Amino acid sequence: MPKNLLIADDSLTIRKVIGMIFATEDFQVTAVDNGLDAISRTRELRPDVVLADVMMPGKSGYEVCEALKSDPSTQAIPVLLLAGTFEAFDENRAKAARADDHITKPFESQILLDKVKTLVGQKSNTMPASAATRVLPQTATPVAPA
Repeated sequence: MPKNLLIADDSLTIRKVIGMIFATEDFQVTAVDNGLDAISRTRELRPDVVLADVMMPGKSGYEVCEALKSDPSTQAIPVLLLAGTFEAFDENRAKAARADDHITKPFESQILLDKVKTLVGQKSNTMPASAATRVLPQTATPVAPA
């Protein structure tokens, strides 16, 4: 059964990019362009995860997160904040809002996928860092007869 993802970002480009990233995954994506719609759609749809831009009309991602985490019916839904490269990300405000994680735009597709899958409790397809540094066993070299 697909997981439901709600993306709240005023950038049509970001909404489309995220839609494409999750198109081949087992996710149903719903997109809104402002914070007020993000809160109402989250209460209506009960998505498995919410991605909210920290700077958007209506309510900021921080305010969306605060509202969702303060509502007993939505407080368990993970919220991933999206911050632009040129926007100052307020770590303290994110903690106060009880955000589950954040990512800076532009982001690598696989990193976003990994963060979202972690938040919804799915295993990601990327190799863990420890596996990347594992030493492969050496093949046996034939010993010349003495």
